[in-house]
Amino acid sequence: MSMFKDTANLANFTIRIANELQGIQHLRAGWEIWKKDNTFEKYHTMAMKERNESPWGNDGKYLTWVLVRRDDMDGQIYAGCETYLRKGFVKHKDSNKVEDTFIYTIASVVTPKPYLRNGYATRLLSLLHHQLSNLPPPPYSFGSLPEVSATTIPKAIGSMLWSDVGSTFYSKCTSSSDRPGWVVEKPLVTELIWKILPPQSTKLDDGWEWLYLDDLPSIGAKLSNAAKLDLSKRDTSQKTLFQHDPASEGTLSFIPTKGMWQRPLIEDPEPVGLRFIPSDSQEQETIIIFSMRMINIGDRLLITYIHNLSPPQLPTVLKAMDILGHKAGQTEGWIWGLSASRPNLVKTWQGLEDRQVKTGQRQEIDGHLLGVAWYGPLEENGELIDGQMWTWA
Repeated sequence: MSMFKDTANLANFTIRIANELQGIQHLRAGWEIWKKDNTFEKYHTMAMKERNESPWGNDGKYLTWVLVRRDDMDGQIYAGCETYLRKGFVKHKDSNKVEDTFIYTIASVVTPKPYLRNGYATRLLSLLHHQLSNLPPPPYSFGSLPEVSATTIPKAIGSMLWSDVGSTFYSKCTSSSDRPGWVVEKPLVTELIWKILPPQSTKLDDGWEWLYLDDLPSIGAKLSNAAKLDLSKRDTSQKTLFQHDPASEGTLSFIPTKGMWQRPLIEDPEPVGLRFIPSDSQEQETIIIFSMRMINIGDRLLITYIHNLSPPQLPTVLKAMDILGHKAGQTEGWIWGLSASRPNLVKTWQGLEDRQVKTGQRQEIDGHLLGVAWYGPLEENGELIDGQMWTWA
């Protein structure tokens, strides 16, 4: 059948979790776009390591979905993507209770080159909403969907992706006429870039200590408690609010770990965080999570998560980043999603003239623009409240 006829009859296609050969087709299509300096063998090995060994990917948390012909379910793929299952919190509209939930992150959306511009990726993603949620069945024109077990695919309150093709394409990948796809909100796609300076010292200031990958599960538990407490205090009289749980397996370590898989370590072990423990046990710790480089995001020092960082502490943190950034050969640092949530911290950063700070919206193409899809009741108008880099995939 010609591709023209396929395009005219998208109901002839459906979604499924990829079998082994279809997973390889998806990887190869992705490799042709995102391979960087990797051979396909290395690209495939990294994907299998992530799926089978990583805390964020094992036990079925990392899946490949593909669009296939209904009369050839085990055959050729026409589009594909990946999903990461992550834990989250939700506080519903007019509720005083914070509940546990799930949020999916979608990544590696790709169409094999022979099938580009036929609407296959759009159809795949429109069907994917229904597989990940308790939304009503798709329109009749989409055809029926294969059943998936709620045990295998827990139903989520929402999903997200990080767009490199602009802020509007994924919003058009809708589940129905009354719900948009993944919507990009400007407050969640801000950036701050600063200059890394030659280090003044190789030692941390008193009270500060480095964090390593082995520390992140316990750090995640602390951040989880803090995030849940913060959400409980927020006003939900107008809309539902939801966010990721920092204790979700491997999510905090996702970027630092994958960054280290791609390059030599600058130290062994290499720090992935920084914290300050106050003398008053009633006060919360200050915690920073970072990666020296993760080429899929950008060749900068990346601060992925900040917690309880006050403006007076900022110069000390930046001096610590100078120590590692200089070793890693970095000249700039990058952080996302602060402008709306922490304006005073951004103002302090901008006031450090030697840091040559640049702020604004991330670029449309290759800007990793955070788009969010809400799967709860339409009238609750659910909103994701954290746009920091740590949940990127």
